[in-house]
Amino acid sequence: MVIFKSLLGNEDIKSTLGVAIKNSTFSHAYIIEGQKGSGKHTIARLASAAIMCKSTSDFPCEECLSCQKILHDNCVDVRFYNAFKVDEVRKVKETIYESTTECDYKVIVFNDADKMNPKAQNALLISLEEPPKNVIFFLLCQDAGALLETIRSRAQILRTEPLGEDIIFNHIKKTISPSISDTDLKEIIVGASGSLGYVIDMLDQGKATELIKARTAAQELVVLLLNSDTGAVNLINSMFSWQRDKIKDVLSLSLSILRDLMLIKKSNNISLCFFTSLEEARRISSPHSLKKLLSLQEAIDTAIDGLNVNASSTGILSSILAHTKKKGR
Repeated sequence: MVIFKSLLGNEDIKSTLGVAIKNSTFSHAYIIEGQKGSGKHTIARLASAAIMCKSTSDFPCEECLSCQKILHDNCVDVRFYNAFKVDEVRKVKETIYESTTECDYKVIVFNDADKMNPKAQNALLISLEEPPKNVIFFLLCQDAGALLETIRSRAQILRTEPLGEDIIFNHIKKTISPSISDTDLKEIIVGASGSLGYVIDMLDQGKATELIKARTAAQELVVLLLNSDTGAVNLINSMFSWQRDKIKDVLSLSLSILRDLMLIKKSNNISLCFFTSLEEARRISSPHSLKKLLSLQEAIDTAIDGLNVNASSTGILSSILAHTKKKGR
């Protein structure tokens, strides 16, 4: 029997949650914590399907009518809610005591539970303290620490794990976008920090091309500035016409580049944040001192701070050139 066969990675959750459901020893409430796109919704759906599934094959089988309805969001007894205010939570609570329609259990899933205000959390707490026997709660969040201690103490906390780049690469190539080039896919994955959902969103929303362009611009900008190349002036002049968000994206990616270049100075055993090739990162980093890298990081940090307070984009970009000219290697 295979537990949660369609869930990539997250072996601890498969073991803890899957075995508990298989043995009917599952909790009435779970907090699933993890970064955006890390599989929290998938886990909640698979767990719900496993609880309702009557099959003795894979767990859940993902093929019976119950599994199909739950996994495709067509089961009235498994509901996802965005409820952040006390009145919204109270409306959800009204449904908790309704009889189930299709399944033995009613599953209530709160998206972004860590965004609930304190009053809303306290309203939910009453239901967590004395839940109906056939109701199971899943609270999905990026930061479980933002939930009240009284809520955390009444739920089992499960944390998603970042997926390896190879796992994401193989999954995308086999099931999502077989035609995407290996190079482009690796460019997207390296910035995903183990989030499959991030990669899929990039592909589904057509954002991949813009991301790759931003990564290319960021690397070009950093290299030109480090080399005091006059081309940096032309590139920055072209950025004057860009939208503020695009400028911030390129500058944020530039910080990731500099982070990799500085870490290479200190260790050969690092986890790259931007580069897909350690050799390429070493080649770029080698001619420059740590002082030079830190100087450019300081300039870009200052520029991003300025953009965040709505300073002039033209002035901010010009300040990067001015700053780097003043600093030595």
